[in-house]
Amino acid sequence: MQCLIDFSVRKFLAEKSINISTMKLLKLTFVFAVLLYIFSINTGCEKNYITPVNVVDSLPHDSIPYIDSTLYTVTGSGKDSGDILIAVNTKNSTDGILLVLNKDGYIKKKKDVGARADDFQRWTFNGKTYYSYLLAQGDYAIAGPGTEEGYDIICDSDLNELWRAKYIDPSGSDTADDRLDVHDFILLGENHYMAISAHLEHPTNIPDSLNPSPKVTVVSCRIEEVDNGQVVFHWNGTDYPELYGESVENNNFSDFANTMDYMHMNSICIDPNDNNIICSSRNLDEIIKINRTTGDIMWRLGGKHSDFPLTSDEKFLRQHFARFTDDGKTLIFVDNGDQTLRPYSRILEFQLDENAKTISSFNTFKVPNEFIRYAGSVKKENGYYFIGGGSANFAMEVNYTTSDVNLMINQNYSSYRAMKY
Repeated sequence: MQCLIDFSVRKFLAEKSINISTMKLLKLTFVFAVLLYIFSINTGCEKNYITPVNVVDSLPHDSIPYIDSTLYTVTGSGKDSGDILIAVNTKNSTDGILLVLNKDGYIKKKKDVGARADDFQRWTFNGKTYYSYLLAQGDYAIAGPGTEEGYDIICDSDLNELWRAKYIDPSGSDTADDRLDVHDFILLGENHYMAISAHLEHPTNIPDSLNPSPKVTVVSCRIEEVDNGQVVFHWNGTDYPELYGESVENNNFSDFANTMDYMHMNSICIDPNDNNIICSSRNLDEIIKINRTTGDIMWRLGGKHSDFPLTSDEKFLRQHFARFTDDGKTLIFVDNGDQTLRPYSRILEFQLDENAKTISSFNTFKVPNEFIRYAGSVKKENGYYFIGGGSANFAMEVNYTTSDVNLMINQNYSSYRAMKY
């Protein structure tokens, strides 16, 4: 190296007739530049900083956000402003990391919560920003993916815990399992929420035609609204015997050795048009509307006995994340598909005539190059879908007219949803 430097510098001086003092200065400058280059290679001086765990890294708006390549990689850039929320689970899905990303997938906030975390969401009330996520705790009602239980943690804008939402037994029993189900949570106010919970029951109202064992155990999917610590709405799926026969998975009611998760409710939302509840049940292939006052089932979309006649293209399989878009006009969700029946995923949009029980408008979009077997989410905005890939470990922003992918986040670990705000 030294010989190379001497030769290069002397040749330069010979050609330019530069004096010895200048020669020494140039030589030192050249050596310093080479050493600086070698140091930068060995230390990996990149804008790829790794945040210590168990702390929140909240970067000011004038700082440079970063990517943690141990968690995910990014291709492309987002077209619309806003924040992306993802909870990834490392260490065999036992350690959750909350990520708040900018529109291009760069980290703005990050927190390791020390246990599995899912359903990371953001809310705004009275000018204040809140976050929530499901922190898994204890043994689950049944084993398998998508059965996690715990408590929804409500946080301030810096991801500091404020309080925990839980299931409250309407009978007032203190012995009931007070954990919530992983699948969905709605913060309706500063101390007002709606959530799903899952409980084990031995029902006696399963139709005889399904040959139930008197000892069979099922997962009871419940929806509960709690306002200031008081239960103001409670719905239990096992109160509706017509739903047992609708099940397309986990429905062997003769089997008393295993638990039958015959509904597997995976999302809830409030219909902005009439304030009633829309819920999705994966193992029914159905989206159900529930009266928020009486608990009555108002209609069922999809499944074996849809109240709305569907064409073959309109039928969906193992769906997730039913929400409203287009100012409440359109019901949108992830049509996951099935590994055997249809191994690809779509985004579906329905406009419904609820009085006539007909489909007014229908649109379908095949998710590019990805099959989302479990979980997932979608948001429609300004000509794009922002899709959380669930078990496929990705999030993408895609033009739903051209199928061009603007932003692709490939995750190294699983996440339940990816949300855009």
